[in-house]
Amino acid sequence: MNSRVKMGILAGLTATVVVSIVDVAASWAQTALAVQPTLFHSFPTLLAAVANEVVGLPNAMWVGWTLHFIAGVLILGPLFGWLCPRLPTDTAETKGIFFAVGAWLVMMLTIMPLHPQLGVFGIGAGFGTVVWMLVTHVLFGIVLGSVYAWQVQREKRAGRVPSGTAPA
Repeated sequence: MNSRVKMGILAGLTATVVVSIVDVAASWAQTALAVQPTLFHSFPTLLAAVANEVVGLPNAMWVGWTLHFIAGVLILGPLFGWLCPRLPTDTAETKGIFFAVGAWLVMMLTIMPLHPQLGVFGIGAGFGTVVWMLVTHVLFGIVLGSVYAWQVQREKRAGRVPSGTAPA
């Protein structure tokens, strides 16, 4: 496996964990403060609903969380590792943000409309959810780019230049 892909997987794992912690904390705060109506729905909640609609998986949070981690660690992480040297912008964080906002756009135009009540951009879940999804994707991108760049620098300091890498 290409070392850029391996570094992308680790960066994706780290970014997914960070975003998951923020998502759980924000959802908990909404519940604890008894915010009505709900300001936003978490990404795993929406994924569980889409999986239920598309393939009939139970509308359970474990399905949403599993899909969330698969997407962040096994799809977006390796894809970022492969694309990073080709992405525009100069810093690791902006490369990550550019990539994550692109992933958000693709998801909002392809995955969300699979559920008839969500529609394009998931607007059926409410404007707060659309904004929350964008904010968490930007956070994902910042962490993804930072961790990936840190790994590239670590490899360079150790005298091992990862194949096909460029400064992130």
